[in-house]
Amino acid sequence: MSYRRQLLVARDDRPLPELYALRPYRGSVAGNRPRDDNWQVCSLDSGAGLGDSVSLLVEIAAETHMAALLASFTDGGCAAVEGFSRPYGYWQAVLGTQHVAGCRALESPVFSAEEAAVGAARWAEAAARPVSPDLILEVLQAPVAPSAEAMFEELLNRLGLTGATDTSLAEIG
Repeated sequence: MSYRRQLLVARDDRPLPELYALRPYRGSVAGNRPRDDNWQVCSLDSGAGLGDSVSLLVEIAAETHMAALLASFTDGGCAAVEGFSRPYGYWQAVLGTQHVAGCRALESPVFSAEEAAVGAARWAEAAARPVSPDLILEVLQAPVAPSAEAMFEELLNRLGLTGATDTSLAEIG
């Protein structure tokens, strides 16, 4: 399965498209939306061909010395969210669980919503944004939202990555 778009979330003083870890994808990186405290969201077009997303997250975390997230949106109305932080490792979740069949492209087994909420809370702690796993679980178990992008925006807010501008995530890239 291919993704229609992917959003990368990381923290650095430089614009994310300038990261060394993203050099193979420079032609596919579009938009760079700042959030509070040097956190940023950039879009990778569907032709980026990321290959191993976990390795990319590990590289970005090593380069920025901070946790990183990747959200991959399908045409089926869901988003596969993956996160990595140095102290806690990798986690993943699916947003839009009513469309889970559309997210079967995940290369490793999907964590349960509870496991993903704990992983996301640990990720937030590593990002100096402590949050209760219960707040994350509410998003992961939420009924249908207007879009997977809206659910991801809510997840970012719950993870403490606030400060969105007037541009919605759907408009990045």
